[in-house]
Amino acid sequence: MLIFAIFLILASSSSAYVLEEECLNYTVYPVQYELTLIPHVYKDGNSYYDCDLVITIIANGPNVNIIELDAKDLEIKRDSVQVLDGNVNLVNEYRPYEFDNSRGKLFIYLREPLKQYSLSRQQYFIRISFLKRLSSESDGIFLVQYDEDGKQQYLFTTRLSPNKAKYFFPCFDNPQFEAVFKFKVYVTSPHPSLQYCNTSLVIADEQKRHQEKDGYTIIEYIPSPQVALYQVGFHHSNFGSRQTTAKKTNDTLVIWAPGSTLKHYDFILVYGETIINLIHEYAAINRPIVNGPINVVSVPKILHGYEIGSWNLLTNSDTRLAYINELTSIKQMERMKFELAQQLSRIWLGNPGEVQRTRWKEEWFKEGVAGYLAYYLLTQYNNGMVSYKQRLPIGIYGLEMKHKAMAIDWAHTTPALASFNRTLAIEIPNRYKDLVTTKTASLLWMVENWIGTEKFHQALVNYINSRRGKHISLIDFMASLDHDTVECFHQFFNGSTSSRVLNSWFHQSGYPVVNVLVLRDRTPNAVQMKQVRFSYIEKERVDSNYLIPISYIVQHNQNCFNCFQPRFTIGSQTYTFRENLNGGWIILNRNASGYYRVNYDEETWRLIAKALQDDHTAIDELNRAQIVNDVFALFAAGSLREDIALDVLDYLNKELSHVVWESVVSGFDLLKTEGVKMTRTLYEEWKEFMQTKVSVIYKRLTMSLEQHSNVRLFRSTIVQFACSVEYEPCLLEMNQQYREQIRTNKRLNPDYRETFYYYFFSGGKSNIGGNLSRCELEDKTSAEHLWRLENKFLYRIPKGEPKPLPIMKSTTTTTTTEFPITPSIITTGRGVVAFIPFTTLLSAVLILITLIEEMERSPCVVDT
Repeated sequence: MLIFAIFLILASSSSAYVLEEECLNYTVYPVQYELTLIPHVYKDGNSYYDCDLVITIIANGPNVNIIELDAKDLEIKRDSVQVLDGNVNLVNEYRPYEFDNSRGKLFIYLREPLKQYSLSRQQYFIRISFLKRLSSESDGIFLVQYDEDGKQQYLFTTRLSPNKAKYFFPCFDNPQFEAVFKFKVYVTSPHPSLQYCNTSLVIADEQKRHQEKDGYTIIEYIPSPQVALYQVGFHHSNFGSRQTTAKKTNDTLVIWAPGSTLKHYDFILVYGETIINLIHEYAAINRPIVNGPINVVSVPKILHGYEIGSWNLLTNSDTRLAYINELTSIKQMERMKFELAQQLSRIWLGNPGEVQRTRWKEEWFKEGVAGYLAYYLLTQYNNGMVSYKQRLPIGIYGLEMKHKAMAIDWAHTTPALASFNRTLAIEIPNRYKDLVTTKTASLLWMVENWIGTEKFHQALVNYINSRRGKHISLIDFMASLDHDTVECFHQFFNGSTSSRVLNSWFHQSGYPVVNVLVLRDRTPNAVQMKQVRFSYIEKERVDSNYLIPISYIVQHNQNCFNCFQPRFTIGSQTYTFRENLNGGWIILNRNASGYYRVNYDEETWRLIAKALQDDHTAIDELNRAQIVNDVFALFAAGSLREDIALDVLDYLNKELSHVVWESVVSGFDLLKTEGVKMTRTLYEEWKEFMQTKVSVIYKRLTMSLEQHSNVRLFRSTIVQFACSVEYEPCLLEMNQQYREQIRTNKRLNPDYRETFYYYFFSGGKSNIGGNLSRCELEDKTSAEHLWRLENKFLYRIPKGEPKPLPIMKSTTTTTTTEFPITPSIITTGRGVVAFIPFTTLLSAVLILITLIEEMERSPCVVDT
């Protein structure tokens, strides 16, 4: 009867089926997976693997008659499916299983229900044998073809995040389920039709290997710690490796790549060791990051970063690991540095391979902390710092991540960070992944600047160290931060604490603009501040209630009250304070660390513009960077007049700072934001304005022979921006490179390559040269994406009208006769009365008088 009832449910409506399916997924829990893999890598690329799978399970509830597994694109071997209670097979012999490949479901039908584990302590074993055929387009586990020394090679590798384990083996694909994994791999002996593979990597260390009579080498691995399916990995290839070990612990970083290319991985290997050493210095304790080596596999295929949950088997594209001088651009180098620093930070914050595992209740918060630490570690690395006693603030990187977040976070549909409290990191939608990381990191940077760099970092590392082997929660972290940073609770920051500040931002989406009005008719001056939510859409600019830490600098700071240690916050109410400005400017958001924009009254904007023109270095570069970015954003939002915006930005032809120009570039992109009232005519005027401003720094950088990484990055940014605003010398340079590339097929300067491809697409060129490397293909894809976005933007906006020409005063004196200002009436031949405006008639009369006077002054020539 029960089987019949289930059959009726399966045959009923799809909605009922989904409900039953959701229930089934939680009735059985996996304890352990044992995978015996036999890979077959043929030299012609026709590859597959056989697998014998044993899953140890328990029943979570009573009367479990159906076991539901996730499986897709697998060839289940007939009669291999068993559910064993000891030696007794419980599978229904009349209807053993049903495999619905289109839905990715494998249902196993039982002849008697499983016993509930809480009552019986009974475990069961699911046995399944299957075959998996692989191609380069396979999901989850895929085949990669590559060339090594002119010889074609193949490899297997997995990318199971977020929910692709079902393509690898039948499983309970619930990200909340964790289990132990035991691997056994059969490596084939050399054979004329098979490719020999000497490398098999899984998420556990090798335990032993032995030779079988039939030629197979069997590798057995120790059981893994408990992990979720998206943290599982397998790699099978003919790779070589290089490794390095940290100074103070046994943390070992191993790079795996084709043997002939290993020399290209020296940079990332040394860099990775340095980052691990910096992490240990930061933590101030000699505790290994992972129990065992960290294997980093270079995959000869374009991939987009590391998998978030990976911890001791990391896979990434070779373009993001190998440094080849003639191919790797400076932007690709910066990206590979950040990605590895971020992944190592994730691992340090908590991973399954720790001796005592640390878990984060809010995984989005862990992602933000990892991003923040990555920028912090990069700052120390770039400045040669290797001691936590010499911490440098993340300034430039902080501004970069803040502007990335702000470019997304203005829309009213953007969710608050706290809305991801119950979301796993792998489940955060792709469109919000960068926002979660950059916004969280930006808010931590804001608090760091508010309470002090040393105090903040000491509180952060003390908390992480104290929670090793335990759970970390946002509430617990903020309580600890308050405890370690508040000397006098009732007098600190007007009673505001770090937790109150962070809470106000974590539970609200978006960010504010602080409108500043300086009342200069009194002594000392009064400064009024009022916050509203920032938006490019006018109706969404409503009052906001973020708790904003206020800091500022003034032009004349001899008698400044709060310039050096500002300690107050503002909320939704208008806030007024006194300050001695002595006729000078005031600039809010010192060091640009606050996650907000600032709009000043007209006089203050004019004073800032004059100061920038007179001596722009009198204002710190971080504040200059924030000012120019705010100006673009406020103009785009319609909150700042164009003449004021141009007045402030007019000094840019004197600007030599990389961080400021990065903010100019990101600010100019804000003009293209959907919702901004932009026209093609106005956009062209802005491009012409920026052409005049970028010319000086463009010439300076392109003529320089300096190859330091910071200069290369700056040069690359400026060249790309100059060509995007159609600065003629840049376009001529790209055209010359295009002609030379067609003529000689010579490789492009990698730092200019993306710009060249953008020029190629925008100019409608048809020939881009021969075969491209993966580094070149990445830049080509990126350039094409930017070109399509530009076209989409231009298609979306109206043409617009040009500005009226300025009125030019005449240099000659003319005599005019006054006429009464009334319209003249002319009767047409058809009896229709036409009204001629008097101004038109007057213009015609004046022209006629001028002609007559000219004729009278001219000598007459008589034809004889």
